Amino acid sequence: MKLVGADIYIWSEKMPDLPKEIGPFTLLLISNRGTKIYPPPAPELEFNDWWRCRYRAQREVSHADIQKLLDAVSQKGVWTKVQKLFEINGANAYSEPY
Repeated sequence: MKLVGADIYIWSEKMPDLPKEIGPFTLLLISNRGTKIYPPPAPELEFNDWWRCRYRAQREVSHADIQKLLDAVSQKGVWTKVQKLFEINGANAYSEPY
């Protein structure tokens, strides 16, 4: 099992404005209610105030790297939950949004 990123859940009344790159991580997507909003195009939806922001690295990362990612995201908004993303035998062990 290899740690490769994190889904960070942010509380915000509008889509959070987050850095596209933080350390080894790239912001791959932002979703709301299970639907991908970023990168565009986004469907017409009524959004709630809880956004999932997926950061992923191209290499294995450490738990300390995830903590640095959370520290950086904390400068931009209030995160409420984090879910670490793992690969198992080269396959994603996490789901993709709609």
